[in-house]
Amino acid sequence: MVEHNYLKNLLRKSRFNRRLHNIGEPIWMFLFQVRAQTFNELNPGQEYILDSFPVPVCDNIRIDRCQIYNKEEYRGYIASKKRYCTTRKS
Repeated sequence: MVEHNYLKNLLRKSRFNRRLHNIGEPIWMFLFQVRAQTFNELNPGQEYILDSFPVPVCDNIRIDRCQIYNKEEYRGYIASKKRYCTTRKS
């Protein structure tokens, strides 16, 4: 859209980030409440699907410094990347 001049005065990524982080917490809370209310109205059955799969938290090189998931039970192996990492079930 920028190439065809549909958007003029487009913010750069860093300026957009600064403006985004300057939005106050009450505005964010209001937006999330409106979104939650809309979702609840569109989903009257309150049916959800929960999927559990390992989510990489930190690589094996940083496991010693990981303060949240530092037990052996959280260590996993990503076969596609051929590396070990700390994972948690989501």
